[in-house]
Amino acid sequence: MPEERAESFVEHLNVFRNSRRPAVQTDALTLSYADLIDLVDDTATQLRAVGLEPGDRGLVMMPNCVEHIVAVLAAISVAAIAVPLDPDAGSARQDDVVRQTTPRFCLTCVSMAAPSALQTISLRIDPDTATAYCSMEGAATGQMPMTEQQQQIAFIRFTSGSTGQAKGVVITHTHQLWIARTLSKCFGLDSEHRELLLVSIALSGGWQRVAATLFGGGCVILAGKPLSVGDMLDMLQNYRATGFFTPPPLVRMLLASPSSKIRAALKHCRSIEIGSAVIQADELQTLMALGPNARVYVHYGLTECSRAVVLDTANHPDKLATVGRPAPGVEIRIVDQEGQPLPGEQNGQILVRGPQLTSGYWQRPDLNRQRFVEGWLLTGDYGFIDEAGFLTLRGRHDDLINCGGHCYFPDEAEQALGAPAEVVQYLIAGIPDPRGVLQQVPWAFVVPVNADAWLPADFLALARTRLPAHMVPRQVVVVPRLPLTPSGKPDRRETVKLYGPSQ
Repeated sequence: MPEERAESFVEHLNVFRNSRRPAVQTDALTLSYADLIDLVDDTATQLRAVGLEPGDRGLVMMPNCVEHIVAVLAAISVAAIAVPLDPDAGSARQDDVVRQTTPRFCLTCVSMAAPSALQTISLRIDPDTATAYCSMEGAATGQMPMTEQQQQIAFIRFTSGSTGQAKGVVITHTHQLWIARTLSKCFGLDSEHRELLLVSIALSGGWQRVAATLFGGGCVILAGKPLSVGDMLDMLQNYRATGFFTPPPLVRMLLASPSSKIRAALKHCRSIEIGSAVIQADELQTLMALGPNARVYVHYGLTECSRAVVLDTANHPDKLATVGRPAPGVEIRIVDQEGQPLPGEQNGQILVRGPQLTSGYWQRPDLNRQRFVEGWLLTGDYGFIDEAGFLTLRGRHDDLINCGGHCYFPDEAEQALGAPAEVVQYLIAGIPDPRGVLQQVPWAFVVPVNADAWLPADFLALARTRLPAHMVPRQVVVVPRLPLTPSGKPDRRETVKLYGPSQ
């Protein structure tokens, strides 16, 4: 990736400066591109007036709202570094992010609490006049001058990955522009696109859909509150949304709704993207049948290398068990434990590199040395590439189950088992064998549609017909919900901690 500054994402938006086409829509207001760009310019001017300088880190703690989009675009337009953080992340994560990035200020919405040690800049947009108002509280903290290279950074996005320890992924202006351009083209997010935003803008998956939609001249639709499945179906239909991005758990809840409501909601959809975790092939087939006008895409990627692999299900209906082929410019390599490339369809660690690959972790040279080798990112995920170049995920090495010498990933068992009837969601995880004989045994943690009427014996009967003996769960635990990671993936560690055998 070249070090010199290329055209930025915000600079690209200037091509729409005089456009009256809708850019952002909520229940309260609709902003045209001209309105949005004026608001970003005005907010940027106010940020400069309070002393914001290139390279300053700014914590952005907001829900999904117009202010969030404007605040991020204004901050990066003045060459500050946006550090998005979900307001519901919890005090421990908030303290960790603040400690690692030492931000100079915190951008919030009016009435939202911010870390007490930081200068707070509250942003409010008047829906009647489409005017931005910034109010400041507290004193700004000083920061060391940033190097020219650091001033190329647009975002520091925090992710925990498999370690549970937050680490800041550096995203430059060049990375952001490339991702927005590529996603817009790949998923057909053009000027006619109407994106219903279902995930947090503070997360990479949510923001990249916002950026790709705006890059293509489409409209981002924001809900004013957390959406239930019923709300989602209603908004898709009422706003005539043409697409959305969602992790698999929401797809599963969606598919539990009446078919007639799903068909009506997906009537106008043209582009549906699914990512952040593995989805079953039969779930994809059901979704494709209920939304025949929509192209359904599956992606594999990390915050460090967004949307690295993409599957177009319409063009490759025989590859629904995979996550597709590398995106344009992206390379994938499968290696063994010594880092040597594996030929054929052998399972190994997945390495990726490409134009959107992060330049590293924020002030973590130790981690950079561990995770980056000769330009490749060691993902920690395992899988294989078939003869046609399609990637199949097996899971993370930490999730590997060793049952009496039979080693396999939970995703392998879940893919083979598919989507059992009357089950909203489930996962399989390895549990220490209480007899100390097999090392680990598989357990299934299941969220039934109706817990009172559902029988674990039916789940086990299906498992015995579809799985080899070593993959059949030794115990089925009915749970009210599966905890999720911030990116929407089912959290195996937390699930076992909450519902597994008592210590």
